[in-house]
Amino acid sequence: MFDIGFWELTILAVIGLIVLGPERLPVVARTLGLWVGRAKGYVRGITSELEREVSVDELRADVRRTRERIESETRGAIEPAQDALSPERPSVMPSDDDVARGDARSGAADRGDAPAGAAPTADDGSRKTDRPSE
Repeated sequence: MFDIGFWELTILAVIGLIVLGPERLPVVARTLGLWVGRAKGYVRGITSELEREVSVDELRADVRRTRERIESETRGAIEPAQDALSPERPSVMPSDDDVARGDARSGAADRGDAPAGAAPTADDGSRKTDRPSE
C-alpha cells in the first residue's frame, strides 16, 4: 500500500526507540498494531459491502433483461392469436341462416347495395323524408 521496505521500517524503529524510550515503545507498537488491524477490518468490510452491492445490481439487471425477454416473447405469441380471433373486416357473404331463409338482404346490406325497394336500416339523419324538418 505505502510501499515501505525493510530499511524504512528499521529507520522508523530506531527513531521511535530514541524518542519514546525502551519502556513506552512496546505499548505504542501494540496500540499502533491494533489501529492498523481495525483499519484493515474496516477496509475489508467496505470492500465486501461494495462487492455485494455490485452483485445485487448485476442481479437486478439480469432480472430486468429476463423480464423484458419474457414480455416480448409473450407479446409475440399473443398478437398472432388475437389477430386470428378477431377478423379485420366483416363478412360480405350471407350467413347460412340467411341463405336457408332466403333472405339475401343481410349479405347485400353488408356490401352496401340493398335490393331495389328496400328501405335503409340505419337512421343516420342523411335520408330525406316527406316531412318538413322542425
